[in-house]
Amino acid sequence: MSSSRRTPARAALDSTVRAERERIRALLLELRPALGARLVVGPSGALVIPLRTGGSVEIGRMRRRGAARWVVVAPSADGARVREPVSLRSVARAAVAAVDEGESGRALSAVR
Repeated sequence: MSSSRRTPARAALDSTVRAERERIRALLLELRPALGARLVVGPSGALVIPLRTGGSVEIGRMRRRGAARWVVVAPSADGARVREPVSLRSVARAAVAAVDEGESGRALSAVR
């Protein structure tokens, strides 16, 4: 019979991810306070910002290039674009830019 308990290492990782997500939320609200009314945590734990034009910008962790990292996923004409910012502050800036682009109808910038 296997145990459903989390290991101490897994619990520490989960705690770190939650703390980082809350830091990203705080940075988003610092940059754009009005997002507070729209920002939700999705079923996967990703931060989700519904767009007024349809779709949403999602901020979550994804395994990319061999490591889990924070990414910003936004709708585009071709489906979705994934941005891979290097810091939590740049994740928040990329998300705000994606919201602005998504709601203005401008083409989204290239993946990165």
